[in-house]
Amino acid sequence: MQQFNFIRNQLENSNNTSDNIDSSLCIQLLSIAQHLKNDSLLAISYNWIGAYFAFSKGDNISGLEYFFKGIPLAEKAKDKRRISSLYFDISLVYSGFKNYKAEYDYTIKGGENLPDQSSLLYNFMLIQYQNNLCGYYLDINKADSALYYARLGTETSGKIGIGMYDMASICLTGAAYALANDTANADSAFTKALTILPNVKLSSLRSLFYDTYIKYLIKVSRLQQAELFCRQFINLGNTSNSNAIRLMAVVYMQQLFDALHQTDSAYYYSRQESKINAAIFSEGNINRLQALSFHEKLRNIEAIEEQTAYKNQMKEYILAVCLFFFIVIGIFLYRNNRQKHNANMLLQEQKQKVENTLNELKSTQSQLIQSEKMASLGELTAGIAHEIQNPLNFVNNFSEVSNELIDEMKEELSKGNYDDAKDIADDVKQNLEKINHHGKRADAIVKGMLQHSQSSSGKKEPTDINKLADEYLRLAYHGLRAKDNSFNATLKTDFDETIGNVNIIPQDMGRVLLNLITNAFYAVQEKSGLKDLTSLYEPAVSINTKRAGDKVLISVTDNGNGIAKNIVDKIFQPFFTTKPTGQGTGLGLSLAYDIVKAHGGELIADTTEGNGTTFTIKLPI
Repeated sequence: MQQFNFIRNQLENSNNTSDNIDSSLCIQLLSIAQHLKNDSLLAISYNWIGAYFAFSKGDNISGLEYFFKGIPLAEKAKDKRRISSLYFDISLVYSGFKNYKAEYDYTIKGGENLPDQSSLLYNFMLIQYQNNLCGYYLDINKADSALYYARLGTETSGKIGIGMYDMASICLTGAAYALANDTANADSAFTKALTILPNVKLSSLRSLFYDTYIKYLIKVSRLQQAELFCRQFINLGNTSNSNAIRLMAVVYMQQLFDALHQTDSAYYYSRQESKINAAIFSEGNINRLQALSFHEKLRNIEAIEEQTAYKNQMKEYILAVCLFFFIVIGIFLYRNNRQKHNANMLLQEQKQKVENTLNELKSTQSQLIQSEKMASLGELTAGIAHEIQNPLNFVNNFSEVSNELIDEMKEELSKGNYDDAKDIADDVKQNLEKINHHGKRADAIVKGMLQHSQSSSGKKEPTDINKLADEYLRLAYHGLRAKDNSFNATLKTDFDETIGNVNIIPQDMGRVLLNLITNAFYAVQEKSGLKDLTSLYEPAVSINTKRAGDKVLISVTDNGNGIAKNIVDKIFQPFFTTKPTGQGTGLGLSLAYDIVKAHGGELIADTTEGNGTTFTIKLPI
């Protein structure tokens, strides 16, 4: 434990003077925490490793991986200081992605887990909370709220004298006054920041100053002063070897020269911006983003196959017991009454018939299960085809533009304009990268479709229920429209954003949602075909989620014909269907019921004959 604290102190001391986090110290920290098997220490280690990736190396995706990995460990250890720190770091990453909703949500989560006010760390974490909220309101252009939290941050840092947070709070205060068009107070704040700037060593804090101050100078048309600080900003990016800082600086230079109507200089910095962006969003990072985005869609219907294998195994056990029973009877009859030989032969024939019947039932059941799986895949196929058209359109468009650019490049080369030809070649390269990106996106969509027909490991994982429900609603609707383009229905969603992630097997729950949504579309399509309702009826299918205590409710509602009272109790029985012969196996709702039950939940049908049906899934949080 002493060694762990010693290394952590080294990291904290170095981080107070430099933005570069020592990766070797992070590795040592993690090794000690793993050896001690201490959840709180592991959470601290993952926090530092996440900070190394996100803030020292600019690898935000790896940073998020480790931040999220640390949260359940910190929660298990009830380490509020670490929980809030992790959430605040996650908020900063999403701010960089311009995902302001996520930035706000994770800041609030961090604020909900601040240490007790009696703790020495309370004010330290409170300043981060206040500054994060100030940054959020600046991002969404709400000056009053930004000013409120900037003042709170300045007040808190003044109480305990945390130097690095003095600079952050002052810069945020200046930015808030600038947003509110209060020039006098903005000048006062930035003048104070200028006096502190020479003593600030961290490039991230210096970057915050330049970012907020240059934006303000351009806004109030102090363009010569803005150019001076822009060049200092670029030098900071070069000395700290930070593409992120360089990018912010050249964007401001482009805005500055646009304001000065110096077109050539503005174009030069626009090209610089493109080059830096290309360096930041390299192919490796794009591939990693895609891998993470589609990671949750792997292993689609393996649980169904596992259930089938289990049922088949039980059938074999029952068959073995039956065989044993018949053999015992046969031996008993043979030994006690040879004269009943004919009866024994009859029993053997009956036994064989039972075996054949059971085998036929097993074969038929396997075929029906597979039919249900392929029917589900068929429902998705047309929807996925609709989704894949978008990246294909991008590929076609960028290909046509690239052909035109090649012709232009040939013309410039023939004129001897080699610099212009090189610029055009750079544009062609960027187009090819975009073609590659969208081609990979289309490839990932196809792989996702193939994985739907494969097996899953059956492992539960935290899943965004709202996103899952919206995805299957959209795919099912496009799939039905592809088969019958005359069909239209109103789609309604009402998602409770407070639910968060729920621990489920996403592939299995996706199958349940797909079955319920497909049945809903079938019901409204059937009702819309009635002649006396053709001009009056408007088909509608809605899906909504809601948190109710320790449960999550997912409801799929249609305004079809509803289910007759005399059959509503049978709908979850295997092989029961109301659809015409050849249009349903009768296994969909039965399998859906089993999947929900395996998750510890309930599947409930609420129907009014003639008015529609609502299926509600209740899952434990």
